[in-house]
Amino acid sequence: MSIKKNHDGRVCIICGGGRYPRLVAQACSTKGIDFCLLFLKSGSTNSKRLLPNEFSNFDVPSLAIGFGEIAKALDFFHCNGVSEIIFAGDVERPNFHEISLDKKGLSWLLQLGTAIFSGDDALLKKLSDLLEAEGFKVRAGTDLLDDIFVPNEVLSKCHPSESDSADINLGLEAAAAIGNLDIGQAVVVADGLILGIECLEGTDALIERCAFLRKTETGGILVKASKPQQDYRLDLPTIGPKTIDILSRYRFSGVAVEAGKCIVIDKKTVIEQINSCSMFFCGCLTRINKISHE
Repeated sequence: MSIKKNHDGRVCIICGGGRYPRLVAQACSTKGIDFCLLFLKSGSTNSKRLLPNEFSNFDVPSLAIGFGEIAKALDFFHCNGVSEIIFAGDVERPNFHEISLDKKGLSWLLQLGTAIFSGDDALLKKLSDLLEAEGFKVRAGTDLLDDIFVPNEVLSKCHPSESDSADINLGLEAAAAIGNLDIGQAVVVADGLILGIECLEGTDALIERCAFLRKTETGGILVKASKPQQDYRLDLPTIGPKTIDILSRYRFSGVAVEAGKCIVIDKKTVIEQINSCSMFFCGCLTRINKISHE
């Protein structure tokens, strides 16, 4: 699905944390797509949060708002001719009991209903529905980016062993199970055991937690997959340099992700990191055959 250039109004990128929002903004700039930026203030110190000054080279309208300032956001969209919206980056789920709500925010909170207590997929889908009810089209940032998905192949110099392949298959099955329940997108597997599943704490915290659950001081595989009900405009499973740094620090064996449904941020850097610490990195379908070790 492509985003038309300059014909149907401006694109607004709702920016969360990580490098992904900047990649989307750069793609808009390169392709000559009119865009603006909306930043979400978490209300707490968060080193991952991208601040507007990190986008200072983009001469576009921008606004930072709190989670409950929905009327302010909608006014910003209308004043800047926004017709399409892209969610980009990870967002720390707010404490809905503590955020300050304007009148529109209160209306939205009531419409969100039980979705605020559900998984990320259900919550983001409901937020998208509310935005589309206001007349905006929610699009996927990946529509703008080339070579962003992980292919169905081994991308590293090291290949998974036969036992690694068995662990990857186990991890993919477990990821599908927790994804079906809208719990998370990642699991850690070692020696035929599921050491942990991703919940609200995120992938990086999962890795750190599982590093101390292994039988040995090294090994283990991070497996990430999309949820069976995944909305591909929202919250796609992602691998980036920071996650690889943490895997390397705790001496994991490698990472496997679902091919064609997981994005990699700064692929060249990620592969260099993987190779420098002799880990493997592969994209695979819902189940893989034995992969020869090289």
